[in-house]
Amino acid sequence: MLFRSIGSFLPPVLFLLLCGVVGPIFLVMGLAIGGEEPGSGWLLPTGIGITVLDLVIGVLVGRGRYRSAKKLYRLRSNGRPARAQVLSFDPTNVRINDQPLLKLRLRIHGDDVAPFEVESRTVISDFRMPLLYTGDLPVLVDPESREWEIDWDSAGPITPVLPGAPSAAVLPQIGRAHV
Repeated sequence: MLFRSIGSFLPPVLFLLLCGVVGPIFLVMGLAIGGEEPGSGWLLPTGIGITVLDLVIGVLVGRGRYRSAKKLYRLRSNGRPARAQVLSFDPTNVRINDQPLLKLRLRIHGDDVAPFEVESRTVISDFRMPLLYTGDLPVLVDPESREWEIDWDSAGPITPVLPGAPSAAVLPQIGRAHV
């Protein structure tokens, strides 16, 4: 468990320190010059401030990643499979990592799960968008806390149907007719 939490915190902290290299540069320059040059007194406090801000942001991002991974692990190990009926999904006109953030409204139900409705803002990759049009998604649910997660691994693939092309049911018959 300790290594998982370190694995969640370490990458964003290192990334922010690497990308936020300005803070450590100001810090080092402020220590090296030490006020010897006129007008350099701002380097040290600015370097400390930016470096601390980078560390705080990295820890907060790491904590969010850890909580999300912990929830997913708990649902995969103890959650119950259920179905989510897609009541609506609307674009928010926001894209995160070039993937759309959607506002979903779902009705979750299952054998051991009392039906309930949820609303969530979720990033859904473009190649999974067609699954929303089917109207039914597999989910994992904790019936007690009502935490849920879409189970994309259990969702079936979408077979595109091109206009004028034979359906998937006809294709095996076509293959047999020519043999």
